[in-house]
Amino acid sequence: MTSNPPQRFLGWKMIGLGSACYGLAISPMYYSWGFFLPEMQRDLGMSDTQGGLIFSVFSWIYHGLGPVAGIAIARLGIRLMMSLGAVIGAFAFWLMNRADSFAEAMFAYAVLGGIAIGFGTILAAQALASNWFIRYRSRAMALILGGGAVVGYLTLKYFAPGMLEFFDWRTGWLVIAGISALVAVLAGLFMRGEPERIGQEPDGGVQAGSDGPSGPTGQGEWTAPLALRTSQFYVLIGLSIAYGVPWGIIAVFGRHHLDALGFTTAMAGSILGARVLVSLFGRLSAFAGDFMTPQRLLGIVLILEGFGCALFIVANTALIAYLSMVLIGLGFGAAYVCIPVVYSAFYGRRAFATTVGIRFAITGVIAPGAPTVAGMLSDWSGSHILTLSVLSGLCLVGSLVAFGLRAPVLGARPIAPVATS
Repeated sequence: MTSNPPQRFLGWKMIGLGSACYGLAISPMYYSWGFFLPEMQRDLGMSDTQGGLIFSVFSWIYHGLGPVAGIAIARLGIRLMMSLGAVIGAFAFWLMNRADSFAEAMFAYAVLGGIAIGFGTILAAQALASNWFIRYRSRAMALILGGGAVVGYLTLKYFAPGMLEFFDWRTGWLVIAGISALVAVLAGLFMRGEPERIGQEPDGGVQAGSDGPSGPTGQGEWTAPLALRTSQFYVLIGLSIAYGVPWGIIAVFGRHHLDALGFTTAMAGSILGARVLVSLFGRLSAFAGDFMTPQRLLGIVLILEGFGCALFIVANTALIAYLSMVLIGLGFGAAYVCIPVVYSAFYGRRAFATTVGIRFAITGVIAPGAPTVAGMLSDWSGSHILTLSVLSGLCLVGSLVAFGLRAPVLGARPIAPVATS
């Protein structure tokens, strides 16, 4: 009697599929909002404050769902949550296609869109990389989150400008609804979220130095309540705000600022698309987190993002505008990967989804209000210069904090491992 041959390791295939699902589910809807905003404001009669408020509520909702999404992912699995989020997204963006008022846009994009993203994209993608990889966690996280940069670049460079040139913003939302439906099918049919459920192990086998049954410290298993007792947890929340707020504000009002500087719609799309494309290289540069501490890398890239925001203020020429986008893209892209890698390295893969979900909720109380505040400042002052100045300082202060960050210690007394059922 012969035993069955070992199944080929599926981890990298799952990362590729997860990257495609994540990018298609989040990037068209996220980046098209700011690019379609001037035309939607004209047709729906919205101010800058209202446009920023819708994006803020969307962010509040998907951040606030973090703990619920983390528990759901841990209990129901990544495949089901990705599929469910994509189905909700398809319905949300179909409604966005039919919106005729500020209130209808708020419900379709902010409420339903926020639920879709909260359940099916960011946290699910990060958990997929954390589940399948330990030794190569940084590069797996970089590759799966890189899908958002690739699709985001295509959205800003070709899709969104093309929709406005040949059709209109309503048609754009209808196409985005169809893309979300495609993601639901792909995730439902092919996604496998946990290697143990199909008889495999992370990285294709247990790796030396992994966070196995004894956790990353070798002294027990981290849980969410234990993580919440450490100061590092809250420092990482502050750093998440420092790198994430500039990206969101530029996503909403970047085209407005470039219009004020005299750039055409097509040129604005090219410049903003470069920011997202370069963020792909920033995410891939987070491979360095496998060779140096990710918190040190986080400090370096926050400096880049801070200088990029400062340059964007005076981006009177295409060269300066592109240079500012390169710095912001590199900084944000690497930080976007570094933060979940630090959480996974500090607290282990068993507590990852719940811990990061709680981080999402706490971050979501503060960060999503930034676009609304930026819109109010714009309506008051007539420009986004003050906002960009504050963002630059926020990144530079965050870099100093990141350089001093050290991993928490679970404790001298062992803690009983958590059951893996």
